[in-house]
Formats: sequence, C-alpha cells, structure tokens
Amino acid sequence: MNAAQEFPFRSVLIFGMGMMGASLALAIRKKTAGSVRIDAVVRSTSSAAYIREAGLADQCVQVHAPEEVAGFDFSPYDLIVLGVPPRTIEALLPSFPACKAVFTDLSSTRRAVHAAFARRPDLDFVGSHPMCGSENQGAAHGQAELYAGRLCLLLCDEHARPQSIEAITQLWRSLGMHTGQIPVAAHDEVLAFLSHAPHVLSSLLTLWAESSERVRQSSEQTPIPITGGGFKDMSRIAGSNPEMWTDIMLTNGDHVREALRAFHGLLGELLQEFDGRTAPQWQEWFRSARLARNRLCGYEKDL
Repeated sequence: MNAAQEFPFRSVLIFGMGMMGASLALAIRKKTAGSVRIDAVVRSTSSAAYIREAGLADQCVQVHAPEEVAGFDFSPYDLIVLGVPPRTIEALLPSFPACKAVFTDLSSTRRAVHAAFARRPDLDFVGSHPMCGSENQGAAHGQAELYAGRLCLLLCDEHARPQSIEAITQLWRSLGMHTGQIPVAAHDEVLAFLSHAPHVLSSLLTLWAESSERVRQSSEQTPIPITGGGFKDMSRIAGSNPEMWTDIMLTNGDHVREALRAFHGLLGELLQEFDGRTAPQWQEWFRSARLARNRLCGYEKDL
C-alpha cells in the first residue's frame, strides 16, 4: 500500500489556513505526494495571496462574512477541516449546506463546537484537538512536521458515526500522530489545567516582570536582555495569537477561572510557609514538583 492509499480522503477543504491549517496542508502534501486535492477558505487578502504564491492549496477562496458560505458547493470534498476558532465555527455552521463530507476541526475548546454541531445533525462530525502548535501565527509559519509524533484527542459524541471516527483516526495517524479519545465533558476541564490556565500564567508572568521599574531599567542598560533561560521558557507562549486565546477564554473561561483559583490557593499556602521553610523542606518541595512534571509529561522517573 502506498502513502496516498493510506490517507483516507481524496479531497480536502480547509476553512481557515493559519499556522495549524497550513501545517496540515503541508503534511498532507508530503504524505500523499500531492495526489490529494486541497482547497482553502480564508478571510484576509494577505493570507490568500501567500497561500496561492506558496502553493499550499489547489484553490483558495476568500470569504468576508459567514453567510457567504451558503452558496458554496461542498460536493467535491470528502473531508472539511475547520481551522478557525470555536466562535467562528458557531457563526459558520448555520450557513453550511448539507453535504456528504466528514467534518473535523482543530479547536482547543470543545463545548461550543459540539453544541453548534448538535444543532446541525445533518452534518457528519468527529471532533479533533491536535495537541501541537506554535507561538507563531499565520500560514507562513506552517510546518510539514508539526503533527508528527504528537497527540491528537478525538471527541466522539453520541452522534458520531463509527466509520467517520475510523476515518478521522486514520487521518491523524497517517500524519504520524498518536490518537486517543476523551469525553467532551472532560476535555475543557482537563485542558484548563494543562494548557489554558498555563497560558494565562505565562502572560501574567511577562506583565508582572515588566511591571518592575528595576527590571526595566536594568534591562535597558545591557546590550542584550537579561532574561534567563527559565524566563524565556516560561514566557514563550505569551507570544501566541491573541485572537485565538481570546476565543479560548470566552469559550472555556469557567474552567480556566477555577484552575487559576486552585493555583492561587497553592500559591497562598506557599507564601504562608515561605519564611519558615528549612533547606530539607525546600529540597523536598522541588523534588515533588520535578516528579509531578515527570508524571504529567511522561518523562522517565528519577532513580
């Protein structure tokens, strides 16, 4: 069986070809040696121009408002990927014509997306959350290897068809991803702890550090920034797409708020005990944190 035969779809439409969508197009091109048709729908003129120039899609169409998709002909496609934020998906779906294609998405929050598709039971949908990305945005930052070796969470509610679940599973596996399923109800709470609240904390970290006049003055007096590796690592994701992360806060704010409250509680406990901690207690605390990191990230256990 050749590479193209292992890929379960023959024609793909990607709505929203930002960094994730462009990376998907590049990965499919590489996997299938260009034998799969890939078309794109984007909003901005600059994105459309880049996609055409770079050959990321066989055809690229611009839309400026959700209702413009009402007249689209979806019949050529057997897969439609929604690479746009959840609130945009909510706005688009009422205008989508019925079609034979399987739909999936790339969304980091799930409840709004699945509620929107529940109002369109005529559309064949299996949710996807590829656990990968970059702080960079836009089609120009697409990477053919972005998905390889990473995890994709599949979200299959009671309306999902078994054959469609299998096809979407094969889609991601053919691009080198590991796949696993998680209930829609659990996804947003879990990701609030492991992705969304950490992003807020990264953003808060940068604002907190820059609020110090001493930090600002000292940094201005050195030829390159003083920032150490730890600060760079922890603040990296603060450079991510503000539009995307605003959508995440608006569609998963309740879980993010509760995760931050739990964090605030642990920080409060630490501050209460701070001055009285002995060297052995600090060593044990840092060791516990390292072991927790190993468990959560799947690293080898310490000897």
